[in-house]
Amino acid sequence: MSVIRPSSLSEFVGQQNARRILNVLIAAARKRGEPVPHLLMSGQPGLGKTTLARIVASEMGGRLIEMVGSSLKNATEMTAQLMELKANDVLFIDEIHALPRKLEEILYPAMEDRVITTAEAGFDDLMKQLGIRGSEKSRKAHQLPAFTLIGATTLLGLTTAPLRSRFRQIIELEPYSDAELQQIVANAATKLAFDLGAEVAMQIAVRSRGTARMAMGNLMWYRDYVQADGGIATMDALNAAFELKGVDGNGMTRTDREYLQRLIEAEEPMGVETLASAIGESTETLAESVEPFLLRQGFIQRTPRGRVATEKTRKQFETKPTREESAT
Repeated sequence: MSVIRPSSLSEFVGQQNARRILNVLIAAARKRGEPVPHLLMSGQPGLGKTTLARIVASEMGGRLIEMVGSSLKNATEMTAQLMELKANDVLFIDEIHALPRKLEEILYPAMEDRVITTAEAGFDDLMKQLGIRGSEKSRKAHQLPAFTLIGATTLLGLTTAPLRSRFRQIIELEPYSDAELQQIVANAATKLAFDLGAEVAMQIAVRSRGTARMAMGNLMWYRDYVQADGGIATMDALNAAFELKGVDGNGMTRTDREYLQRLIEAEEPMGVETLASAIGESTETLAESVEPFLLRQGFIQRTPRGRVATEKTRKQFETKPTREESAT
């Protein structure tokens, strides 16, 4: 995938506001001889948060150090990563909202003053054996090099206020338009030397649910299908390839259709936990991947009592609206 990822902001398609902000921050940082200020990026999975972080690191001549907030469990691991940083490196923490609070607190002085405090080797262990808490004298402050922390989250509201306040900029990424995804698909196909017409590229785009990651996955699947079949990239081949995966012309998957069918059959609002149990999916998958798409497409509504199918959905499934939906 690294071959088809954009390597600069000028190559990056979409996210116009985010690119403008990053262009300003990078240009200003270069003039001052400083790192780009700490950034927090929010948005659903697949919108380019990691790619943008990689571009910032490249533009500033540093490395991208990647971590996942939900997988970090102890202070030793966090401290070790911070101690390994070099000048102009970008420390990228995905799912930063899932970072344990005790690890957040290690980041605060690192972000504000580029300082991290570590225990003197052996001293704290001795204090613990004696049943005595370590004193301030047992700790040593280390100066960190100039670096940038970029946090990424799909759930901005779960990022704690103290952590959020330490980021200079919060950049919210938006779903891509079909035209933007068409260009992303076409650019990637060119890099892969895969001959793809504009109509086929657009049909891949409309099946990609507004995310660049899914567009790349769809392109790779379609290329595999065409090459395995020994054919060429045609609309007939595209329809056959996505029918095999259970993806329709609207980009809806079998999971989406089962979700909507359950709502219709229930004839009353349903909570996300109940829906997840009914179709055998996790609530996280429904909340982060399924529902955002269905909401944007106007297939479901959220009410105080739960989710309901819209008239658009009922027309597609040829059913009548419920009293609950009629009341809204």
